[in-house]
Amino acid sequence: MLFGLLVFAAIVVAVFALATTYNNLVSATERAARIWNSLDALLRQRHDEIPQLIELLEQHLPGERAAFERVLAARDAVFAARQTRAAEALGGAEAALRSELATIIARAAREPALAASAAFGLRRQRNTSLDAEIAEQRAGYNAAVGSYNTAISRPPGNVVALLSGFRPLRALDADAAGG
Repeated sequence: MLFGLLVFAAIVVAVFALATTYNNLVSATERAARIWNSLDALLRQRHDEIPQLIELLEQHLPGERAAFERVLAARDAVFAARQTRAAEALGGAEAALRSELATIIARAAREPALAASAAFGLRRQRNTSLDAEIAEQRAGYNAAVGSYNTAISRPPGNVVALLSGFRPLRALDADAAGG
């Protein structure tokens, strides 16, 4: 009788532990998805603001059409990576966009009329602010992915992950994504 109760108690504890682990993995997955969505919203904001920046710069830098095209192509690559939710592709595309934007903004800052322009100052400040917010969200996403991946690689999470189909997530490459 006592042995039966001990076996029953062990089964209850094991089921409780597995259920708790499953719920923790679901929470970790949802946390990473929430942060990704916040990052996506910031990327969408930048995506929407780039044409306005280009329009402003075109007035003062008519000879930079090729640079504007590179910025727009990098913007499109970020958009495509966002749509597929591919962390690796997003990191590279975001790095290219940041580089192209930095180059064109630096050229624009050397133009006296643009440097004195309040509109350019606001666009430049907004770009810097978005870069900082994106970097913060990227770091948060990578931390969430690291916690989740650790949870599914250690017992009992690895057992629950195997049985429930949890797969490792890919972090955004900090080097490729610029920070």
